Amino acid sequence: MDELPRALLGSTRARRRYSPWPMLTIVLVATFAIALPQQPAASGDAGKPPDAVQRAAARELDRAERHGITWRFDAARPVGTFCNGDPWVVGPVRIVAIDPKCATVGDRTCNGATVDPDPAQMKHGYDSLLFGQWSKENYDERRNVALAVARGEPLLLQPGQSLVSVISNPGAAGASGPVPHLQLAAVLTCLPEVPRDGAFRPPYCKAAAADKTVRFCEADLDLRALAQLQPVEGMPDVREFAATFDKLWLDHFPSWLGRFAHPTAAMKDYGRDLAADVGSAALLLNTDLPQQHKRDLLVRFVQFGIDTYGCLKSGCRWSGNGGHASGRKFPILFAGLLLHDEAMLAIGRAYPSERTQRDGPGTAFFGEDSQTFVVQETAPGEFNWGCGGYTKDHAGLAEWGFMHTDDPRKDDASWDGNDYRRCCTACCWLGYCLAARAMGLVEAWHHDAFFGYVDRYLQNEHRPEWRAWVKWHGAMWDRERSKY
Repeated sequence: MDELPRALLGSTRARRRYSPWPMLTIVLVATFAIALPQQPAASGDAGKPPDAVQRAAARELDRAERHGITWRFDAARPVGTFCNGDPWVVGPVRIVAIDPKCATVGDRTCNGATVDPDPAQMKHGYDSLLFGQWSKENYDERRNVALAVARGEPLLLQPGQSLVSVISNPGAAGASGPVPHLQLAAVLTCLPEVPRDGAFRPPYCKAAAADKTVRFCEADLDLRALAQLQPVEGMPDVREFAATFDKLWLDHFPSWLGRFAHPTAAMKDYGRDLAADVGSAALLLNTDLPQQHKRDLLVRFVQFGIDTYGCLKSGCRWSGNGGHASGRKFPILFAGLLLHDEAMLAIGRAYPSERTQRDGPGTAFFGEDSQTFVVQETAPGEFNWGCGGYTKDHAGLAEWGFMHTDDPRKDDASWDGNDYRRCCTACCWLGYCLAARAMGLVEAWHHDAFFGYVDRYLQNEHRPEWRAWVKWHGAMWDRERSKY
């Protein structure tokens, strides 16, 4: 029997929501228990003899290519693609050239590459001007493996390693400030053997050896976890919107400065806009549309969830700061539910964003969680440690703060006291907030203040330009919220 992930077993709504498609057979096996049709587990080929596992198609090639970046080898190797289109190569493999070539023009080194970028720090080898006035302290020439390749020194890429190459943004030439300096990024993954057919790529970042193996494939996706919301006017065509997640979302820097490393040809640089795209993907995938139309967006969005979880485990943080850092939590939970991965579904408890004392640091892992809280009496007659102007009348209120867990002194009880309340946060959260409710992920999210505050925001904010950053998200919310 295929069971609900344990992280959701306590949710009555999840048990009710998580039901098979109408054409699937339902067998009652015990009181209040449903035996769901057999689905592959996350390790779908576990237990099968090696010769029974369906392997991906492979070709003997002396190069691999993705979105205009080409990696050339010293000899032909088995090459193929993951289900999202990213390339893999069976290694070890010697890379003798990378195109476009890494070059130094004036004081700028462009088109760099890094093996297994470390998401716990800002150091990188992509572009020497990345991060503007903070570039010198963060660019590390030793991490730019493309420099040596350009000098004629081959790079030996080992199985379990990921090579992230970039194309620099020519429009940023001469810019002194922290503008987006990258145009595009792509990843080449080295594997010890040809993977399963339809495999998802391991995360591109530095990670434990077990996390750099192929763990999931497209056949593992349990599509019964998706809701069947009805379309609303203004929704984009899901097939066209899939292009939003086609190229690599490079998002492994643990600071708001990471926005300037977001490749301009792949993703939005600002957190609000990035989160709005996550919300659109969340709602489109949970809308009653032909599954074959949703397929490309689905596998690309799940891959983003896998990548984001890999970055989180290895030290990345997306701390709420104005309009930065939103939209990273939902993709992990989404992937975890469809892949039945308990660890992904446990991130709400494993990585809490909270402040429990007046002084000292709080914990901040995800933007939405670190900016939402419930107003509490923190000392007799004192609320929210005396910050923000809260009184006993605010006790129990789901609230928002500019960077609450990091600095509650910037909290403000007045609705209009901080423009970021309206311009750049909850107005882009509602899409994946609604999707999380529809998928039964509220308990797994494990931060009720987020859901409470989004409800409050949508009830109190009536200015159409700020209520919903993407207008059709607001229409979907108004029609569907009462059902979940």
